[in-house]
Amino acid sequence: MTSIYKVALAMGMVVSFLSVSVYAQAAGPELNHFAVEGISFDYPSGYSVRDESTPEGQQFIITQKGSSVQLTIVVPLRLVTRSTYEVAVENFAQPLLKKVAMTLEDGKSSPERISFQTPVGAQQAEGVRLRSSGSEKKTAEVIWLRWSLRLVELVFVRSDADESAGAQLWQTVSSSLRVEAPVLAVTATGTKPTEGDKTKDDVLNGKALSLPPPAYPAVARAARAFGTVKVQVIIDEHGNVIAAQAVEGHPLLKAAAVAAARQARFSPTLFEGDPVKVTGLIRYEFHVRE
Repeated sequence: MTSIYKVALAMGMVVSFLSVSVYAQAAGPELNHFAVEGISFDYPSGYSVRDESTPEGQQFIITQKGSSVQLTIVVPLRLVTRSTYEVAVENFAQPLLKKVAMTLEDGKSSPERISFQTPVGAQQAEGVRLRSSGSEKKTAEVIWLRWSLRLVELVFVRSDADESAGAQLWQTVSSSLRVEAPVLAVTATGTKPTEGDKTKDDVLNGKALSLPPPAYPAVARAARAFGTVKVQVIIDEHGNVIAAQAVEGHPLLKAAAVAAARQARFSPTLFEGDPVKVTGLIRYEFHVRE
């Protein structure tokens, strides 16, 4: 069984050098696909997605012209561990629930409330269903769950007349929604991480289960190129290198170092029990031999 190595991790999410672009493109005759910075989902054609993200969190609103159906996905950027989940629900989900309930009040009575659970992706989420008591019957569901160290909130609103269309939207989005694990920076072992910690140059070299040496390119040997090459890598939740980029070193040696880094293997990294992606540097030394 692969052992889990313990490293201190920076709490601040780092911006990967491999940026992910927003896209909304056809994935078939009836579905579109949307993805941005670790959040992705499918949605039926005829709907549009509006990105209203802020520095505090991501927010995507899915609507259809002429329809009352609206599905909002809210993902605060603050990391949420098992021990901080209840506090996060109190600070984020409960205020959102109160805000949505106010929109359904008719001035005479508060909306009916029913607690329930529902699958979102491959996980089970908690939720509250709100039902208006006015002449225009409307239903709103506020749903939340902890997913990949994030608090994910969904607000699903529709009128009775649009219930069928709304059900199709919910089924498509909720079943396809994916939230990627955040990429955290590896810092010195044995120290408590703080936001802003810098990655040590060689911190990953001693953590690898397998670290194949790089080949010495013939052209680099002929040019007597030598020295240190630093490769920044992203390691996934399973310990595999999924991205590598040389950030320092002789140009003739960078490609060989990157190729070697992609073959490295690490133990999976857990942050308070949750698997996470990590980023750090691997350092390779090239020496000219006579």
